[in-house]
Amino acid sequence: MIKKIYAVLIFMLLFSFTFSSNIKDVRFNSYPPQVVLDLDESNPNYVTEYDENSRTLFVEVRGVNTPYNKSVTNKLSKYLESVQEYKYDRSHGFFLKLQKNIFHKVSIRRSPNRLVIDLSRNATNKQYTVVIDPGHGGKDTGAIGSKNLREKDVVLSIGKYLRDELKSDFNVVMTRDTDEFISLKNRSNIANRIGADIYVSIHANSSNSSAHNGMEIFYFSKKSSPYAASIARYENSFGEKYGENTSSIVQIAGEIAYNKNQEKSIPFADSLTKNLSKTMGMKNRGIHGANFAVLRGINCPGVLIEVGFIKSPKDSSIISSRSHQKKMAKKIAEHIRNYFY
Repeated sequence: MIKKIYAVLIFMLLFSFTFSSNIKDVRFNSYPPQVVLDLDESNPNYVTEYDENSRTLFVEVRGVNTPYNKSVTNKLSKYLESVQEYKYDRSHGFFLKLQKNIFHKVSIRRSPNRLVIDLSRNATNKQYTVVIDPGHGGKDTGAIGSKNLREKDVVLSIGKYLRDELKSDFNVVMTRDTDEFISLKNRSNIANRIGADIYVSIHANSSNSSAHNGMEIFYFSKKSSPYAASIARYENSFGEKYGENTSSIVQIAGEIAYNKNQEKSIPFADSLTKNLSKTMGMKNRGIHGANFAVLRGINCPGVLIEVGFIKSPKDSSIISSRSHQKKMAKKIAEHIRNYFY
């Protein structure tokens, strides 16, 4: 197998490249364990080979115009015994020697463009990473409904059920899985740090009138209707209330990535709100673009789900019910699977 790897290398030296796939950065993520090659091309020219006897994975990006000159240090020693670089004319290769009983999966991700090597201690390594963000928490109770129903408790419960529905098929990361306070900036940082493929924030809506009811879903947009802007201001105000300057959370994605993320978020939100409201027997209040600070800060497609109005007698009876929370999580999970597969 080693001979095969070197044969591939010789072939690459003789290959006439037509595509440019420059490496912008090489990152080692601790959770989930990944080696990430940030690229400037959405369809990179690359090759991988694995030798089981030596536990060596070879990954090469071809057609490199600008060499990546930063030093690369193995920061995943629990998973990788060693990392070696090889640079050739218009190509850049890596030999990754895996520790014993470590499995790997190589995939291309987009928005942003990257080649990801997922590492795992089991053979069922998952390709995509979903971040679940139960809103509020700790000192921030969120909206309060009748019978002292607290938004932070409702959304955490739904978030945990959603995690359980997804964890067999995806790398699932929760911004919080206990009753703790997490700033809006740190929520988006969690998603960016692990290279999330989709971000789902869960909230419950509030209104001075108990007559308002139904669910709605938001995606990030720099432009919004007056109504959507008012909802975003309300949610952002919780960050301000606890000392966070939400205006300092910048739009992390560049204009091209922003447009792509929005293009992916809108149909996901539209399909989900139609089917979820029907499943739960709740009013569909549609989807809206708004400048939510937590969505502004992420670098992947994302939505914020307002699962219902916490002061509405009808909605609160649904979203406070464990059986209905499980039903809601199952439907959201179904749409996330459809989004990727």
